[in-house]
This record gives sequence, C-alpha cells and structure tokens, in this order.
Amino acid sequence: MQIIADANMPGLEPFEAMGTVTRVDGRSLTRQQLGQAEVLLVRSVTRVDAGLLAGSRVRFVGSATIGTDHVDLAYLQQQGIHFAHAPGCNARAVAEYVLQALLLLCQAGNRSPRGSTAAVVGLGNVGHRVADWLTEMGMSVRACDPPLAEQGYEGPYELEPLDAVLDADLITLHVPLTDRGDHATRHLLDTCRLSRLSESQMLINTCRGAVIDNGALLSNLQAGRGPATILDVWESEPLVPPLLFERVLLGSPHIAGYSAEGKLKGTELLYQAFCKWLDVKAEPAPVSASNEIIELPVANERDLLRVLQVAYRLSEDHQRLGDSLTSADPGRAFDQLRKQYPVRHELHNWHYQGEIAAPWQPIMRQLFARS
Repeated sequence: MQIIADANMPGLEPFEAMGTVTRVDGRSLTRQQLGQAEVLLVRSVTRVDAGLLAGSRVRFVGSATIGTDHVDLAYLQQQGIHFAHAPGCNARAVAEYVLQALLLLCQAGNRSPRGSTAAVVGLGNVGHRVADWLTEMGMSVRACDPPLAEQGYEGPYELEPLDAVLDADLITLHVPLTDRGDHATRHLLDTCRLSRLSESQMLINTCRGAVIDNGALLSNLQAGRGPATILDVWESEPLVPPLLFERVLLGSPHIAGYSAEGKLKGTELLYQAFCKWLDVKAEPAPVSASNEIIELPVANERDLLRVLQVAYRLSEDHQRLGDSLTSADPGRAFDQLRKQYPVRHELHNWHYQGEIAAPWQPIMRQLFARS
C-alpha cells in the first residue's frame, strides 16, 4: 500500500508497518507526487480537493488537525473517499497557550484575570477546555456558539449571541473557518465588531487567521483603538503582515497546538480511523512518561506564569517569528519555523511537587491532570 504523508507528522511508524510511507512537503504537494498512493495524510497547509485528487487512486484521506477548512468534504463524499481528522488532539496544548497568553496580556496591562470576564467564542473541544480552565482561574466565562445552541446544548455555560459578549475583558476565539451558512466565521470579527472593542480589552486568536479581518484589526491598532492582542494565526499565512506583527503584543507562527503530545495524538487518531476503515485491529499506542519535575510554588498569577513557562515560552516563538520576517522569503521561513519546531511538552507530562496556595489549586489540578 502506498501512503503519502506530510513530512511534519510525527509518529508514522504504525502506518509504515502497513505500507510504504513517502513524506512530502504538505504545502507544495502536487497531483503528480501522489502517484499510485491510496492513502493521503495531511495537515492544515494542504488543500485537499479535486485539483489535487482528481484521477488519483486515493481512497482514504486523513488530516491530523482539528479543523477541516482545508478539505473539500463534499468532493470526498461524492468520490467515495473516506475522510478522518483529529478533533481535540491538541486541545490541551492550545489551552495552555491561551492561559499563558492571558497572563502575559494581564501582566502587560498591570491587571489580574481573577474577577474579570472572558468571552469564549466556540465551545468545541478546545473552547470548552479553555472555558473550564478560565473558570478555575476565577474568571466569569461567557460562551458563544450558535451552531451548538441550535443543537440544544445542555452544559455548564449559558450560550449567548456574539454581539452580546463583545464587552468582555477577554475575547478568545476557537471556531472553525467556514464561508457558508447562517453561521459563517470568515471575518467573524469584521470592521463593525472590531470597532466595538477598546484598548482596555484583550483579544486572543488561536483558531484560523481569517476569523478576524486582519486589515481592520491593523487599522484599529494603529489608531490606538484596538484591544491588546495576541495572534497565533494570520489571515495571509504563510505570510505575516509585518505592520500587524509590530502592533500585536505577541505573535507566533500557527503553533499554539504544536505540543509533542498533541501532534502524536493527531497521528494516533488517524491510525485508529485507518484501521477501522480497513477493518483490522489497531496496535496500542506506546505510553510516554517523563521524569521532569517542577517544584515552583504557586501563590499568584506571576507564579502560575512561571510554571507555564517551564514547559513553553510564547515570547520565544514571538522572537523567532519576528526574525523570520526579515528573511528573503518570509513565507518559506514561516513554514520552516513550523517544520523545525522545538519539542514542547504539555504540563501533564511533568511532575509537579511545589506548594500551591488554596485559590490556585483548582487550575493547577487541571493543568497537571492526565485527562
């Protein structure tokens, strides 16, 4: 069996036991490179549609991502091509990124998250975890997810319309990128909605760049009217607008979910779906463990930030992305940052042995839980 896989995907050994795996550059993948492959494994940088697959032998497409906006699902269905993806695989990694981003925004604004309000827009695997963690942080969470509301959501959060939650101290975005239907999310934060946000608010985007009108955001930030902003995703990826990068507090190259555990989980979920499609038994995934210990005490927001930064420093990604913008080919440099990303472990892969003050025990339990 011939299998084509994005070179950035780790943990492909189970697939190698079932066929010949050829690794490719996902962003530049062509129909010719597919050859006689029956299986295609991608990430979000590969556009999977008729232009890529027409006339190929591909019958299984797997995307090791939570989003599917890069895949023409209708075409796959029409052609009888099975599709699988990996919802929730990197939810912990993104939630850790958001928590650190929030603490850095609060630090820059000389404020505390405790007692403030957060609007979590999109209550899927990532958004729900973020909402739970922000609640444990002592924030008042307001949630928005119109499709979920239509499905009759019954959970701990009252779902509100987007326009009703735009006055929250923090707005964090966790929606898929969609162009059609009553709840399309492209430019969800458009010129009109962005104009309602003030410099006293905070904005974090870790889902898809085009969920925010980047041009309108830049105009507001340049005029001193926009919220303190941290962006992991950009509308023009792999190109990052230098002027927008200069105006955000911190920016990173679409790596919020790039933990070692998250990426391996994505591949594992595809392998399980692949075995189910073939009707064969999936081999169990190896269990990883770490002997790394964190002994820092946690008595305030500053201490919590220090703990988060033992595992990952958002400021380092900001520096690397900034340096890449001066290269001769910033788009290629953006992809190289993702391809050569340093190993980053989620906190539950560490052992915590520090002293924790009572108010911070709930969030620390969440951060180091194995689930």
